[in-house]
Amino acid sequence: MAGALRFLASCALFSQALAHSRILYLIINGQQYQGFNPHTPDAITNSIGWSTSAVDDGFVTPSNYSNPDIICHRDGKPAKAHAPVKAGDKIQVQWNGWPQSHKGPVLSYLAPCANTTDGCASVDKSKLSWTKIDDSSPVLLDEKSGSPGRWATDVLIAQNNTWLLGLPNDLEPGPYVLRHELIALHYANLKDGAQNYPQCVNLWVEAPGPKAKTVGKEEVVVAGQKQGVPATALYRATDPGVAIDIYTALSSYVIPGPTLAPEAKPVPVSEQELKSTITAVGTPVVVTRATATTPLPNGRTAAAFKG
Repeated sequence: MAGALRFLASCALFSQALAHSRILYLIINGQQYQGFNPHTPDAITNSIGWSTSAVDDGFVTPSNYSNPDIICHRDGKPAKAHAPVKAGDKIQVQWNGWPQSHKGPVLSYLAPCANTTDGCASVDKSKLSWTKIDDSSPVLLDEKSGSPGRWATDVLIAQNNTWLLGLPNDLEPGPYVLRHELIALHYANLKDGAQNYPQCVNLWVEAPGPKAKTVGKEEVVVAGQKQGVPATALYRATDPGVAIDIYTALSSYVIPGPTLAPEAKPVPVSEQELKSTITAVGTPVVVTRATATTPLPNGRTAAAFKG
């Protein structure tokens, strides 16, 4: 049976070769903020999504876990725009589809952009320190119908390819990069077979939390965690949650990466549902000074606000 399932997954790969994915947009308090589209990179001048060279909407392989491409996808470069949020907000992440065969975890990380005057617009991605704020635990939900079972990604698909994540309640105000990632395990039984789809977007946390300081030269604590992890150290190709055969009977799943931050507020898998509707197109902001922002409507570039 397991062999037949592997064969079916292999056959499905061809038909789904163009079914790779990326973030279309975020919904925050009813406001829609556009992600980056590598097919029309200049169509939206105020995208909050980091640009990439992944015109195939493809993935990063385990052999590249120590390569900068794992940080914010292939040739990832920071966006100028930031989506305004408040500590404790819920963010609905809309993907542009996800194949049923691509079982795996849904992971989210935050990294503060400290010591900058333009937010995350020119941040050195290799210096970002990531804190896990959502791990879609337990990821493998059940195998009642046999292997490969029902996974966190199946919940995402059932909710129109969306995932609802919660920001920590005491986030310090300032600029952050949200790294949201799906890992597809349908070929993870093969060497270098897991597929990582990391996506990055810029956030600007507006309202102070109860322990807030402005993100700057001081130590930034994210969700109760003082020290994050460089993205190039998040995973290893030999991790049990990366090198795995999902077509055999599994009693549990070891979630890749660091542990969830102690004060993270993820939305449980059992509570994932479409809670946000788009009421308006949101206006991102560009950071003009360490603690100041200016609205950035579409059609204007960040350069227009410099000087």
